[in-house]
Formats: sequence, C-alpha cells, structure tokens
Amino acid sequence: MGSNTLSPQERRSSFATVLVAEAAERAGFYGVDAILLLFMVQQLGITDHRADLMVGAFAAMTYATPLLGGWIGDCLYGPRWTAIFGTLLLSAGYALLACTTLTSRSFFEPALALVATGNGLFKPNAAQLVRRLYEKYPLKRDSAFTLYYMAANVGSALSMFLIPWVRNTFDPLLAFSLCVAGPACALFILLTQTGTLRDLGILTRQSVSLKRATAFGTGSVILCILSVTFILYSTSLARLAVFSCLTLVFILWATLYRRATPSERLSLVTLGIMLIQSIAFYCFYQQMQTSLTQFALTNVDGTFRILGHRIVNFSAAQFQALDPLFIILFSSPMAGIYNVLSRRNRDVSLPTKFAIGFGFVVVAFFIWWGGIHLAAGNLTSAWFMAGGYLALAMAEVLIGGLGLAVVAKYAPASLNGIMVGAYYLTVGAGMYLGSEIASKASSTAMSQAVQSQHYENLFGILCLCALALALLTLFLAQQLNRMEKRISGKNVSNTEI
Repeated sequence: MGSNTLSPQERRSSFATVLVAEAAERAGFYGVDAILLLFMVQQLGITDHRADLMVGAFAAMTYATPLLGGWIGDCLYGPRWTAIFGTLLLSAGYALLACTTLTSRSFFEPALALVATGNGLFKPNAAQLVRRLYEKYPLKRDSAFTLYYMAANVGSALSMFLIPWVRNTFDPLLAFSLCVAGPACALFILLTQTGTLRDLGILTRQSVSLKRATAFGTGSVILCILSVTFILYSTSLARLAVFSCLTLVFILWATLYRRATPSERLSLVTLGIMLIQSIAFYCFYQQMQTSLTQFALTNVDGTFRILGHRIVNFSAAQFQALDPLFIILFSSPMAGIYNVLSRRNRDVSLPTKFAIGFGFVVVAFFIWWGGIHLAAGNLTSAWFMAGGYLALAMAEVLIGGLGLAVVAKYAPASLNGIMVGAYYLTVGAGMYLGSEIASKASSTAMSQAVQSQHYENLFGILCLCALALALLTLFLAQQLNRMEKRISGKNVSNTEI
C-alpha cells in the first residue's frame, strides 16, 4: 500500500507515528548535545579551544553521514528499515559514552562516531517517510514539515532541561544512560506501530539482491564509523573532511544540473542557492552550543528575576533548551498561517521565508550584543539571553524548519533521500564553520571583563554579517520569485497552445 492509497485517517496515523519516533530519538540526541561540550571540558580535561573544534567536527560528521543514510534508504534497505538501523547505532553510541565515564577516555571518539553514523541513517529516512506521505499534497507539505520540526523540538526541549540537571545533580553516567531511552523508544515505535507505515517505508525500486544490499549497507556503515572515529582525532582531518563533503555535494548538484531540462534547472538553481544559505544560517546557529554556552558559563547571571524576585535559575547548558521550547510555541501557529495563506493562494515563497528568517538572526545577535554592552563588564542578565534565543528560534522555524521542504520541492523525486542527505551535510558544514568562529573567543585565560569584551565583539560582528546576509537573501528571493513566475507563465502558455 503506497501513500497515494492511504485514507486521510491512515495518513494522519502514519504521520503521528513518525512524529512520535522523531521526538523520542531527538530527546536522546539533544540530551547528549546539551552536556557534551561541558563534559569534554570539565570531566575529560579538554581545553576550551580544542573542545569547540571537536564539537564542530562532531556536528559536521553528524550532518555529513545523512548523505550515506539517504543513499542506503533510497537504494538498499528502504527508509523505514534504515531508520531502524540508525536507532540501534544511536543506542549503542550513548551506551558507550556512559562507559566513558566509568572506564577509558579512549571510548569517547568511537562513541561519537556511532552516534554520528546512527543519526545519518535515521534523519534523512524519517524525513523521507514524511515526504512520501505528502508527495501528492504540496499545499500541506510546508505545514507537515513544520510540525515534523516541532516534534523534534518537543523531544529536545524536555531532554535539554532534564539531562543537564541530572548531570549536575547526580553524574554524567546517569545522564548519558538516560539518553539511551530516546532511540530505544523510537526503535520500538518504528517496529510495532501503524501497519500503513510498514508499507510506506519499503523500497520504491529493487536494484540489487537482498544479500548484496545487506553486504553493501553493512560494509558502508562500518567504514563510515571507522572514518568518523579517525576524523574526530584530528582537527585538520576534520576540516579536510568537511570541505571534501561540500565538494561532493557540488559535484552531485552540477551533475543533476547538466542533465536537467530548463524548468528543472531553475529548481536546481533555487535549491543550490538555498543550500548555501543553509550553510550560512547554521554558522550562527552553532553559536548556541559553543560560544553562547561558554559565555553563559562565565559571563551570564543565570537567574531570571521579575521586580527583584527570583523566578528560576538556569545552568549554562540549560539555556540551550530555550531554543526548542520557543520553536514548540511558534511551530504550530506558523503551520496554521501557512495553511491559511495556501488556501487563499497568497503563500509566501520559500526563498522569501528564508530572507525573513535571516532578519530574525540579526535581531538575535543584536540582543546578545546589546545585553553585554549594557552590562558594562558585569554579568549579563538572563533575560537578554532569553530574548536572543527567542529571535533565533523564529529564524530557525523559517530556515531550519523548512530546509526539508526546500529539498522536497526542488530536488528530483527519484533522488530525494540522497538530496536530504546532501541538505544535512550543508547543515553540518555550517555548524563546523560556526565552531571555528566560536573557537576564536574561547580562551579561559582571560579575565571576566576581557572575556565580556571579546564576546561583545564576536556577537557584534556576527550581527553585522547577518544583516548583510539578510539583505542579500531578500534580493535573491525577489529574483528567484520572478524567474519562477516567468517559467510558470511559459509552461501555462505552452499548455494552452
């Protein structure tokens, strides 16, 4: 049974299954993500500068491996079984991180490699299931992917509040052990729930025998785990791997462009431009896990107060939970707005939504810069941190939340899984470059006042860069919208003739 034969109730049931599995898996992943940097610095004794770069390398590999996962899902196992394989690797990776706290530091890089590879198998194929559900319903696609993105943030918000508290109150062993529950729950859901999802997640074509598919897939995954492990040991090797992967994406895009028809080329040009914009956005996004977390640890008063009365206190890691919390609040209303605009034929184009998103990036870094400036060398108020996270969450809803919708709309349908992997690779490249930027402001040898000035300069520069990008993306959106209308007009004319 394919997605075209599903009843509305079956489609909703299948979609709900994917949303719950995504939320559970992301709860484990972002629980680890929230405490990883501080665990490296405080428990493993890694320097701030090296920790920033290593976190960036891990992020890059986490989002590069979906290229492999997309290929395996498209050509070998199908999206459902590839996602299931991913949850197994994620569970093993988190368990090995827990072992790192008990035994040897040498388990750390292999554990991260298992997590990166497991994420690469799960992410593009969960998204592929959503695409298949709504491939014949384009007016509902942006809304569906926005809700899918919200589901990921439901899981991450809960774990990013809970896991740092568990680490601080008890120990990292318990924190990492709790993270295993996330992918384990996703595994159970994908194996047992919703019969329609079983049929939806099969291969659309069978190009190789089952025995060869198993050998190719298993061998590729093992090679990936070993490669990522070695990359994480070396900063220079990580940098080389990131730019090599970007080169691979460009070659893939250029090959598709050369073979495309004129109308398909417009879609590929739009896709290429928006992938570059995605890289730029995630340079800013990565500051949450790196420079903003380090800044919160040393230069922020984590207590929220109203009229002098203490409301709640946040640890440095818990500030990151504000991002998914705000995304949860914004995603459902935004999905509703998209649906209303679509029904009235007044929908805003994806390039324009990206441009508006970069405007919110400007606001976020202006708030953080302003908070440091007003603090004048003292601790920055937690409210400024929250205000910046709110603005960046709006940007993420408009850019990160719709990145998969961009691929679903502009990429060739036969290669959607691979192109989802290519999209995630650009996300990882942007996060690695963001970590490179953050490492410039990570020296613990500085006094608090000098550190504050250092972060003020960093956030001010990032604010100006975001402003330039916002203006550029707005200009590009106008040009792409005109080109798309021109091509659509020609197609209508040809149809009438």
